[in-house]
This record gives sequence, structure tokens and C-alpha cells, in this order.
Amino acid sequence: MDNQEKLPPEAFDDVPRRHLSALLDTIVPASEDGTMLSAQEMDFPSYLLSQAADFLADLKRILVHFDDDFPDLPLAERVALVQTFAESDAQMFNALVFRVYDCYYQDDRVRTLIGARPGPPFPGGHVIIPGDLSSLETVKTRGKGYRR
Repeated sequence: MDNQEKLPPEAFDDVPRRHLSALLDTIVPASEDGTMLSAQEMDFPSYLLSQAADFLADLKRILVHFDDDFPDLPLAERVALVQTFAESDAQMFNALVFRVYDCYYQDDRVRTLIGARPGPPFPGGHVIIPGDLSSLETVKTRGKGYRR
């Protein structure tokens, strides 16, 4: 499914929300002093529906790896279970972490907390004229170089 296609909110009806929330909190827990948010505070379902709808099926497959008691376990025990999953399916885990981080760092609250300006970067006066490639001159003068 193309990321531009929207899934209906009902697509999350069979996603165990408590498990998802616990998994998000395990990947990015809130800071001990409470200043940094947990990933469970992000609207991950909306993020997936709008930007990564093709990942929903993978997310459902990931969540079945965690037992019913997973959401009630202490963080350290959840971390151990997530590490076990990461070792057993590194590719799927990496895809999950990428999606969680992408959602997390797009949130204006998080961007403000880390000192980044909230919102998209270009409305700050960086105008690129369509068809004008002059801004690439410094790249061209560097010459070819792959994995310098």
C-alpha cells in the first residue's frame, strides 16, 4: 500500500493499544525528571495512517511477540523482552525504531524540548526558486566522492 493512501481509523481496531503504548514507552521512555516525553504520548496511530500506512501490518506482527502481561511489566523487564525481539528480528526492529523516532521527533513538543524550532524548516525564510540550481554550486565544486 502506498504511504499516500489513507487507512481508516478502524485499521487500528485489532491493534492491542495497551501493548502498543507499552512498546512505545519502552523504546523511548519519559525522562526520569519528567521533562522529556515518552513516545507513548505521541499520536503514533495518526502518524502511521498519514505517513507510513504500509507499516501497519508489520506493527501488528511485531505486537504478537509480546505476551498479555507485557504492558504491566516494569520498564527493565520490558526492555529485556524488546532486546530479545531486536536480536531475533533486527530488520523488523530497526524498521519499528525508525518509525517511532520519526514520529517522536516530528512532534512540536519534543522539538521545543530539544531546542529545535517547531514546525517545518523552510518557512523560516529559506526560499528555493524552482529550477534554480545555483545553490548546488558548492556541491559541484567538491567533485566526485563516494563515502569519503
